[in-house]
Amino acid sequence: MIKTLIFDLGGVVITLDPDEAMRRFEHLGIKDARQQMGVYGQTGIFLQVENGSISADEFCRQLAVQAGLPHCSYEQAQWAWLGFVKEVPRLRLENLLALKKQYNVLLLSNTNPFIMDWARSEAFSGDGHSIEHYFHRTFCSYELNDYKPSASIFRKVLAEMGLEADECVFVDDGMKNVEASESVGMHGLLVAKDSDWMDDLQKILDV
Repeated sequence: MIKTLIFDLGGVVITLDPDEAMRRFEHLGIKDARQQMGVYGQTGIFLQVENGSISADEFCRQLAVQAGLPHCSYEQAQWAWLGFVKEVPRLRLENLLALKKQYNVLLLSNTNPFIMDWARSEAFSGDGHSIEHYFHRTFCSYELNDYKPSASIFRKVLAEMGLEADECVFVDDGMKNVEASESVGMHGLLVAKDSDWMDDLQKILDV
């Protein structure tokens, strides 16, 4: 019996505009932004701030060095990271609230402090709700010091919440992430990036 639903953030809850994020980092002076960043995973300092191995402040310091700037503020870095966020579709938020009435609804995202400071603010929904209004718990890679598609990040969530893997569905737009969730015994649902997932999820829940 399915009791817990675990969702990715980018491409699943929010729609993405990676090209805009690349443009913003390039505007700050990061000439190889497209090589260091990706929709499904980062490298270098972009990966390090998302797996928790460096802080937001250290990211800003190293970003300034790469960009040849005397200083890079938190606000400048956040502006660039938020280029990833295209839209927070109202229907998806409504679906999450409906599911939350029947299931334990969690977020598990490869993300960073810059995006989550925005998501955990009242600006997230557009009508005064933070992302935590739509989930019972939010788990972020930089807070877990781990990164999908490692199997260990899923085991950490299971242990923290006291969950049985076969009672969980994990929804993500990355094949490797879904396969990692299935490797620990969860039910995985791969969805097309930025698509509506409710009908496909309902088919699993109706079984």
